[in-house]
Amino acid sequence: MSVMIGILSVAMMAPPEIDKEQHKCLALNIYHEARSESMEGQIAVAQVTLNRVAHTEWPSTICEVVYEPKQFSWTHLLKDHSASEARAWQKASIIARDVMIGNVEDPTYGAVFYHANYVSPDWAEFLDLSKVIGNHLFYTWDGDWNANN
Repeated sequence: MSVMIGILSVAMMAPPEIDKEQHKCLALNIYHEARSESMEGQIAVAQVTLNRVAHTEWPSTICEVVYEPKQFSWTHLLKDHSASEARAWQKASIIARDVMIGNVEDPTYGAVFYHANYVSPDWAEFLDLSKVIGNHLFYTWDGDWNANN
């Protein structure tokens, strides 16, 4: 279908289809990991999730990556995974959709790990810091845990 606007014809395309279950998993990860962060920080957390999906060392779906044991703290620390803050949930859902359809650039430069700035995990010394966004430090990884030794 196209619509005539003056002398321009604009094609009206349906929005891309996204898997509802995968979308919910990504939105929950954004919500629980980064809802107090800026939009860039929330996009970054979402992008790390998708970067892992694309990486050979992680599962190949968003939900499998999110619920992989002890990868994201909320999945094993919270009994109730539902979102209770409506506005934060709506924002996380929109960001999840936009990241899934490729509507945003990756602000992490390909990061597959991150942590909050108030913790110092041992694994971080083996990774390359790619960006600091809000309260999170993002890291790329070449697949070798001994790279810096």
